Amino acid sequence: MQWFIDLFTGSSVAQQVVVLSFTAAIGLMIGRIKVKGVSLGGAGALFVGILFGHFGLRMDPNVLHFMQEFGLILFVYTIGMQVGPGFIDSIRRHGLVLNILAVSIVLMGVLITVGIYFFTDMSQNVPVLIGMLCGAVTNTPSLGAANSALAAAGADTSLTGIGYAVAYPFGVIGIILVMLLVRLIFRKKPEAAAEEYTAELGKTRQDIVSCSLALENKNLFNARIKDIPGIRTSGIVITRLQRGDDVSMPDGKVVLQEGDKLHIVGFPKDVELMEKLIGSRLEKPITQLHSKIETRSILVTNKKVLGKTLGTLALEHYGVTASRVVRGEFKFTGRLDLRLKFADKVLVVGPSEGIDAVAKILGDSLKALDHPEIIPAFIGIFLGIILGSIPIAIPGMPTPLKLGLAGGPLIVAILLSRKRKLGPLNFFMAASANLMLRELGITLFLTCVGLNAGIKFFDVLLNGDGFYYMGLAALITFIPLMIAGIVGTLVFKVNYLSLCGMIAGSMTDPPALAFANSMTNSEATNVGYASVYPLTMLLRILSGQVLAILLLA
Repeated sequence: MQWFIDLFTGSSVAQQVVVLSFTAAIGLMIGRIKVKGVSLGGAGALFVGILFGHFGLRMDPNVLHFMQEFGLILFVYTIGMQVGPGFIDSIRRHGLVLNILAVSIVLMGVLITVGIYFFTDMSQNVPVLIGMLCGAVTNTPSLGAANSALAAAGADTSLTGIGYAVAYPFGVIGIILVMLLVRLIFRKKPEAAAEEYTAELGKTRQDIVSCSLALENKNLFNARIKDIPGIRTSGIVITRLQRGDDVSMPDGKVVLQEGDKLHIVGFPKDVELMEKLIGSRLEKPITQLHSKIETRSILVTNKKVLGKTLGTLALEHYGVTASRVVRGEFKFTGRLDLRLKFADKVLVVGPSEGIDAVAKILGDSLKALDHPEIIPAFIGIFLGIILGSIPIAIPGMPTPLKLGLAGGPLIVAILLSRKRKLGPLNFFMAASANLMLRELGITLFLTCVGLNAGIKFFDVLLNGDGFYYMGLAALITFIPLMIAGIVGTLVFKVNYLSLCGMIAGSMTDPPALAFANSMTNSEATNVGYASVYPLTMLLRILSGQVLAILLLA
């Protein structure tokens, strides 16, 4: 039986792995337990780590530090790969107002932390204060970035884990509390907010539509399709031509004749303009007529076509036209100047044999999505570490700023995921692989933080100032959120569900998002969350590190 005890108490590679795995597994199981629809999630590993660390479960300090930092790198890199493609577009498409509110929440939290530093005795315990800030906003990557800055200055990073742990519970509860208070004070009804959002979305959403038109403009008789005014600049795609009883796939060189009927695909405003230019809309689209023309969605997985435009591929040689391209949550018409990226879904129209030929050109392999791109992932992490290690001298700061192990990989991942292809390397990560690495990374990080913090946690909580820290951290959580909630409702008239999504996103807190989603079945909360998440995550990471450097100085 001694061999079994040695697996937990001895000093060996097996002991390190057993302690880490056992703690993480128990923590994740506890994190799944829901109370009133809210669970700790991955943070369960943090609190179980604290408990086990208190009772003497130990890892070698060097191994623990490596696993903690490596887990952080995996986590932030996969976050960057996930949010990168929509980083700029989410800000542009889904609301400058939401991002202004989210940024104000970040800045107010930092200002309150600075106020606590100057007006309380926390100036004597900066690592705990920084940990309180990170825990109060439930942002683990900011804790990792701050730890890097504190470690470089020789501070005790185990204290940040204590500050994070005592602040985290109200960090989660406080977000939900603010949502409920805004709902109560302003008498908001989630169902009404969902209907309001749907109505507003219908006015602004740019979705791709299609219709069939009768050629009635005499000025277009005997003109080529590619010479129709605005056909290229609008991105309108003509996928079918009916002439008599025959339905065919036209290309730009086809000469139009009186009596022709065209089926067009594009954005609503462009389709309306074409309707005015070409002729009246048909009640029965010509797509419903029996013909040999088919429609199929083809997956872009052939690396040889990545970065090429649809025009370069000359699909018309196969009698095929690309009507639209779906890239994640974004949709494009099949305009000839659109460059293809890995995992794009191209909706093509044409005869079966032509579509089969195009499918071979584009790849259309689901297995390619499941096969992980390991080399680009390691190269991305390598570049991220280099970027994070570059010292950036800022006037007024006592030491140069570094993006660190959290900021560097995050920024590189955002840039590479937007680029997707760099030479022979394809920087695409399938959703399943991304989720696996992200959960593995955050679990490693939180487990190690917990085991390290557990050495002193209960002594500080029961015999020290733990409850005092909790009260101060609650101010960091509650005040910025409540102010933003009131301003967002009264001044900016933000939809209540969008506001709840923004509040959860500003704290990068999935449990709070889950609570907001439980109020009603509307995409408003998820859109609000996703709109502010990328910018907020970046600011949280940088602000934690900058504040640690300034306060230590």
